[in-house]
Amino acid sequence: MKSLYYYIILFLCLISHPLCAQNVTVDNIFLSGNKQSRASVIYRELTFNKGDTLPLADLRRKLEASRQNILNTLLFNYVYISDTLRDNAVVDVHIRVEERWYIWPVIDLVFEDRNISTWIRHPDWSRFSFGAGVNIENMRGLNENMNLNARIGYQQGLSFSYSDVSLDKARRHLLGLSLGYNRVHNAAYITAYNKPSYVTTDGRAIRERYSAGINYSFRPQIRERQTVRLYYEYTAIDDTLLQLNPAYWGGSHTRRHTLNALYSYASDYRDSYSYPLSGTLWKITASATTVLNDRMLTGELYPEIATYWPLARRWFYAGSVAAKLSVSSREVYTAKRALGYDNNYLRGYEDYVMDGEYFVLFKNTIRFLIMPTQTYELEWLSALDKFKKIHFTIYANLFVDCGYSYNRHAMRHNDLQNLFLYSGGGGFDLVTYYDIVFRIDYSINRKREGGFYITLITPFF
Repeated sequence: MKSLYYYIILFLCLISHPLCAQNVTVDNIFLSGNKQSRASVIYRELTFNKGDTLPLADLRRKLEASRQNILNTLLFNYVYISDTLRDNAVVDVHIRVEERWYIWPVIDLVFEDRNISTWIRHPDWSRFSFGAGVNIENMRGLNENMNLNARIGYQQGLSFSYSDVSLDKARRHLLGLSLGYNRVHNAAYITAYNKPSYVTTDGRAIRERYSAGINYSFRPQIRERQTVRLYYEYTAIDDTLLQLNPAYWGGSHTRRHTLNALYSYASDYRDSYSYPLSGTLWKITASATTVLNDRMLTGELYPEIATYWPLARRWFYAGSVAAKLSVSSREVYTAKRALGYDNNYLRGYEDYVMDGEYFVLFKNTIRFLIMPTQTYELEWLSALDKFKKIHFTIYANLFVDCGYSYNRHAMRHNDLQNLFLYSGGGGFDLVTYYDIVFRIDYSINRKREGGFYITLITPFF
């Protein structure tokens, strides 16, 4: 009886093998739903071509990879790909997309602190900026982006950028440019007790900056990109900053002309750019700045690695390591942005900054899927076709972070520099459409300080 069982299994494997291993040819690719987006932009993200002959199982894996690629253009809320097998050897591929809203009026109230939680703990209404403008995505249907913005309040200025202009039909070579003007009346001049200390001037700008830049990107593969950026800046500061901190920017002049160069390489094979659950990201950025009216040079090297693994049916792991090395021909306070700036922070230390010439940061997160993706049709938004269909996904998470920053001129009251730091905690993530992620975490750090922290990630704020 046992032998008969083995023979049955072998027979089933033999008869199913030709179906799984059969070669098929992609005959037609049908595309629908792209009212504004040009077909060439979508076809650029496909991992197969019309006329390709390959095993059916391989084709279906490529269909899913192509769906992820198209979603990661951030042009569509939903992407559906299916295949129709004809005559056991020919396949038609059907792609249906649901486009996003592409014209966003920029009317926002911006927290000028490093994060919302920091401002909630120490509210200061003078540290707000009000911005108004427009952000137009997918210009000409070619995934080009234009941004025009004006800002008043804590920061004042104008900015314009136009990015991802294709120089060839295959969209391998892309060009962008930016122009900007910015002035502020309040600026951090030193770090004391692990927090930035600010100085305010009345009636005059403490820092004023003009900038112009151009960048070129080369995208040889769908998931790989190299970028070179060159930009010029003219910056003027009030001499109050130099009186309070002679090493503020490494010189005694209150006006500075700088030329900046940046190179970055990214290999991004994550399943989703907004909330990845599998895949890897490798990125390295190198930059150099020279002061044209002074003999000073600064540089940075910033590598990042992130990996995401599905552990079980509803369990996922996310881990990342980032490091930065800063070099300068002089002691420069503004060149020592280490932990606590931008996205380089330990959860639980959101209220602090750790300056230094270099840092290393490790983040580890275990995620559990509480509520799988639920999609709803909002009838009261039926007139707004690009907003009426909304989805939600909820995850719980547990995390452990650790990091270290080194400052060769660390002051005693900045006791978080040159010290191994760690923290842990847990929370919830709400993931919804238009790449919005709302996070609420409770964390505790090495100083045994605990608290709730709120983070809102969105591409248009």
